[in-house]
Amino acid sequence: MSHKDALLEQAAISAAGLQQSHILGSFLLLILIITVFALLGLKKITWALLLMLNLVLFAYLMKLTVDGSVKETVIGADGKIVPDVDSDEEEEDDDDEGDYQNPSLPDRQTELPEIA
Repeated sequence: MSHKDALLEQAAISAAGLQQSHILGSFLLLILIITVFALLGLKKITWALLLMLNLVLFAYLMKLTVDGSVKETVIGADGKIVPDVDSDEEEEDDDDEGDYQNPSLPDRQTELPEIA
């Protein structure tokens, strides 16, 4: 796991108000419960819990992937992602777009040939 991914994971855990020991303990407890149900022969509950565990882990992976795809992610001291204040989306163009004509393009008055 890269340093950036580790920081994103730590930020996600901190944002939820948890510690890594809580996550590990919960995961081991869930695996123990699934194992007990499997040993007792309760197939439907075992498969349902395994399916839910896979879905939760996949959702967590997708969350980390989406958070990791943010350009130049900056994580603050509190563990939260700091938004970029220098984005180009907030800038407004004062240019009048309707007045400009590209000199390399021909005039639009040329006629197209008819297709028979």
